[in-house]
Amino acid sequence: MVRRSLTVLFAALVLMPSFARSGTLSTDEIVAGSISTDCLEWKISGICIWLKCSLFGCWIVTTPKISHRLPDFVVAAYPNSRRSPWCEAARRIFKNEIDNTVEGGSISGTSTARLLNDALQFNEVDVIGGPASQLPGVNRFLCQSKSQPYFPYFVSLRDAVAWRSGWPDSERLEARHPGVREIGSWPTFTWGAIYPRSGFVTQTNPGKAAAVAAQRAVDIVLNDATGHVSERLGNAPQYQAVRGDRYATSADSCRLSGGRWQQMPKINDTGECVPQVWHQWLPTTDEKTDRWQLLSPHLSKHCETFGEQLDWPHESIAKDGAYVWNYWARYKCCIKAGGILLKHFDF
Repeated sequence: MVRRSLTVLFAALVLMPSFARSGTLSTDEIVAGSISTDCLEWKISGICIWLKCSLFGCWIVTTPKISHRLPDFVVAAYPNSRRSPWCEAARRIFKNEIDNTVEGGSISGTSTARLLNDALQFNEVDVIGGPASQLPGVNRFLCQSKSQPYFPYFVSLRDAVAWRSGWPDSERLEARHPGVREIGSWPTFTWGAIYPRSGFVTQTNPGKAAAVAAQRAVDIVLNDATGHVSERLGNAPQYQAVRGDRYATSADSCRLSGGRWQQMPKINDTGECVPQVWHQWLPTTDEKTDRWQLLSPHLSKHCETFGEQLDWPHESIAKDGAYVWNYWARYKCCIKAGGILLKHFDF
């Protein structure tokens, strides 16, 4: 059912004309903006030890353990539930959500929130699988993204009760103790706390309030979704990813897809692409090290960690209060050597 839904959604996105107007962002712009070597942060982070056996005995093989980031999610934070800054998402993905959901918490900075507290800000947040998370042509050198492009992992309208009330997060120890899981340095310089994970943030700067809400939504998807309506990337922190295009017709295309080219005996220039299984770890979130790339209201080719900048952002850069980021998730994986993974070490 999920695969069929993704197919229908992808077809709708492809057939729709892609354009952007003031305050909105198109899929083409997101894909183009996701090409950033600054955010990739590729490095060899450890060693993997494998046991390989054949008819002639067994032996030990070591391969590198690599880590890097991928633009797994497009995260949009905006004060009005009917004005998602991602054009296609607003028109196609969330049409039914907006039509069928009670919008009791859609509060902008000039309405009920201002009457209650001048510093109280509210944002809807959508965490959608990034259209550039599956980067073609470089699979040989990267871990495989677990994110499904265009798939809605978290939509605050679906999570209306918890996102507007803060329950049951408000009963957790993290929410009861100030200074626990803060974005920034508490108490002198903080943008806001992760808990309770709701759309309401006490923050005079609307841009920082949107950033805190975005960090909370990603925390629900990658960390702990208890009490919230969301989709998970996977059920186990460690998993195996199959690499390689079975239908590759050349050794180069096979290797680029992550497979191993096997030459057919006694037949020149003929072979098959044998898939390889890599050992991977699901990404986790940490507000102190997470990396975010601003896509709207202006494109940045660099990544940043929320809470590091004193004056970010200036209120004038998003007049409608809508922000869109790429969330670059940290992946780790062992390059496949064949056999059984015995042990792995981090540097």
